[in-house]
Amino acid sequence: MGAIMPQQGENGTAANHFLTALYRQSKRIGVDADAILQQLNIPLNIIDKPNVRVPSELVAQYQKAMWDLLGDESMRQCRYPIKSGTFNLMGKLTVHQPTLEKALRLGARFYNLVVHDDFITLRQEGDNAILAVSILEPELDPEYLFSEICLLAWHRFASWLIADAIPLTETRFFYPAPRHVSEYAYLYPGVHKFECNELAIVFPTRYLANPVKQTDASLKSFMERCPLELFRHFEADYSLSTELKRMLARDLANCDASIDTFAELLHMNRRTLMRKLKDEGTSFQKIKDIVRRDKAIYLLANQSVPINKIAESIGYSDPAVFTRAFRGWSGISPREYREKHRASPVTNT
Repeated sequence: MGAIMPQQGENGTAANHFLTALYRQSKRIGVDADAILQQLNIPLNIIDKPNVRVPSELVAQYQKAMWDLLGDESMRQCRYPIKSGTFNLMGKLTVHQPTLEKALRLGARFYNLVVHDDFITLRQEGDNAILAVSILEPELDPEYLFSEICLLAWHRFASWLIADAIPLTETRFFYPAPRHVSEYAYLYPGVHKFECNELAIVFPTRYLANPVKQTDASLKSFMERCPLELFRHFEADYSLSTELKRMLARDLANCDASIDTFAELLHMNRRTLMRKLKDEGTSFQKIKDIVRRDKAIYLLANQSVPINKIAESIGYSDPAVFTRAFRGWSGISPREYREKHRASPVTNT
């Protein structure tokens, strides 16, 4: 069966770690993991292949299936079950708050009532706001899946509330750097600190004063797209990084697609573009790498497209340079990725 990947720029791809971790958690708690794969039309042989990327939508579908089956949004990775609908109800409470700070404090208070004391805390230290998640029994989360999803959920939800991509000053993890640490550059842009005494996201305090811009109607739409939304960076339609991604996607084949070229197209100088992207928690090279990587993966799924043509289509005149870049993104060469993908087709339903 041929691979069916999402259209470029639709929902993106995720490290296979997440799908594999979900599958293993299902097995650990006695859920028929193979039945979930079959239900979602995901082949078993995609599991435990860390160098293969999969559509984010498949990861989200598996997670949603677990939520529905268990009635527990922690998927048994928290000492106390988090009943289905908890995240949605928190959204309904917070969407009417005037500022992000009031929304986050009310959301934290709500979770601390329904899960356990100090499950979520928000504090300020100088110019930084720190939102921390307390994991009482980390042994229930051996692959850090619940920890990762908690941080993703609060960062994505906070950004969505104010319709602005909140840059992360740093992200703190209580565990050592995992094998899939390279994915963290995309999940949690900014500095990563491991083996800390807390699990937390750190962002500029000034964002706490931003007004909440969402409504009941937009909340309904957001929650209907969850948990897929948790694996996507919030991008306000007017953000510079969003516009730059669109421009890069249209012009990847241009070998002269440099930061200076796009700065000129955006009517600003190089320094200003770099500063504005940094304010949004990203960089020109990071955006370019993401767009190139996802398009390359999409094209590699089509076995008939020669690798040198794929290289050209994303702006590499020399296939060897493309191969080195792709190896940096995925850990393996394009040819190796294609062979693994041939043996492990991914179907997006």
